[in-house]
Amino acid sequence: MSRCSVAVAIVAIILWVSAAWAGHEDGRVLVLAPPLARADALWMAAARGFFKDEGLSVTVRWVSSGREALQALKESRDKQAGAVAFVVVGEMLALDAWQSTEGEFAVVAPLARDADGYVVVARATVRSPDALRAAGIATQLGSTAAWVLGEYLRAHGMSERDVALKHEPPEAILSWDPAGPDIAAFVVREPYATRALQKNGDAVHRLATAKGYAHGYLVLGASRRYLREHAGVAERLLRALDRGRRHAAEHRDDVIAFARDMFGTEPAVVDADYAATERLLGVDPTVVSDMRNLVHWMKEAGLLGATADPRTLFELGPLRATFPERLAADDAPTTR
Repeated sequence: MSRCSVAVAIVAIILWVSAAWAGHEDGRVLVLAPPLARADALWMAAARGFFKDEGLSVTVRWVSSGREALQALKESRDKQAGAVAFVVVGEMLALDAWQSTEGEFAVVAPLARDADGYVVVARATVRSPDALRAAGIATQLGSTAAWVLGEYLRAHGMSERDVALKHEPPEAILSWDPAGPDIAAFVVREPYATRALQKNGDAVHRLATAKGYAHGYLVLGASRRYLREHAGVAERLLRALDRGRRHAAEHRDDVIAFARDMFGTEPAVVDADYAATERLLGVDPTVVSDMRNLVHWMKEAGLLGATADPRTLFELGPLRATFPERLAADDAPTTR
């Protein structure tokens, strides 16, 4: 058995122990995260013992979605034993949680982002953005894919009002008939785009990706109360995650082995995410620009209040204390 397999076997036991073991005691930390390859910094930090090196006993509980993680964070607010310390969620859920908690929820740091994994798949006859005008476009409304669509249309002089927008879950692309009259294109995240291309052959093509328009993010979040009451924990967590980030970038096989042994994920699925992932642990100018654009889009879509200000979305103290060179500016992103 390889060293990586042994490490995965050991961490599998550790990560699935009762969540009650990891309470609000400093050093014992419960993290909730979906089993996505974009979170491979977390995977490797756990598997390689980087949390332990920082004096942390980290329990990671894998959840089916970011919404489940945020709900657990909300429900454990007043617990001691078994309380959730940190969650890993997408950028849109993070903004929603920040709004619904009146700023109590905060993003500690973006972990990763991805542009190439968000794809506009169009029927073969649609060869340009302008060909989408008045055409039916399907995507999951209120999702990152819908935001990508909005940015893509705006970049080409259009908006959602110029197309026939249809709400469809991403898996609907697998039963899509490109020759039908209703839908000319889908905007989805991988692996659905690749599977649709394989299924439909020359009848469809990859019209565009989100590259140059927007990014989907995974971010590390926590309650401000937890960060206040457990000073220094987030900093140690970030240092361990940074080692995990670097290990993941340099050891693709370890990431694939972890996903296979922990989740039973096919290597090809992990590899697609791995190749598209940009590992961050910082706030660079692209993060600032994306957050400005996302807030603008969410306001227009009615998903954020008219007076929403994203400057308080981030709690940058831990990041500033550990990696100050990774902050684009002292202030968090602002609206455009």
